[in-house]
Amino acid sequence: MSTTNKNDILSKTNNLSKTNIQKNPHSVTKTIVTSPEIYEPVGPYSQAILADKTLYVSGVLGLDAEAQLVCGGAEAQTKQALENLRHVLEAGGASMESVVKTTILLGDMNDFQVVNQVYAEYFPKDYPARATYQVAKLPQDAAVEIEAIALSGDLVVAEAGPCPCART
Repeated sequence: MSTTNKNDILSKTNNLSKTNIQKNPHSVTKTIVTSPEIYEPVGPYSQAILADKTLYVSGVLGLDAEAQLVCGGAEAQTKQALENLRHVLEAGGASMESVVKTTILLGDMNDFQVVNQVYAEYFPKDYPARATYQVAKLPQDAAVEIEAIALSGDLVVAEAGPCPCART
């Protein structure tokens, strides 16, 4: 997504928020986010929801634009799922770097290592928090599904040591 489009989304969201705050200080804005770069949802859900500056991305699968699973098993599906995730993040004014939490659902925990290797290519540093589970079955018999929570807007990454309130 170009910087102009990202800025347009952020500007529109900020303007909506400002308008709602002026009318009612208790209003919140829920923005439906859709990327035309990936398949349409396979059920009654949104690709992502932007609430204030937090983007909640629904689980993405390793489907191509025609909603067909890519060939190549867990490795290829993970790559495609992460590309799909990138497109949705960009549509919501976010990026891979701004992801703070992911959840990975696997059809088979034996795919964990190969999924981890591909995942590390997309998140090479400042890793998001993450949980990985094996589930009984994924939509369309997919090998992997990935959901994410990200920050939308200008990102500042800071590192912190142990919590100052931690007892030693």
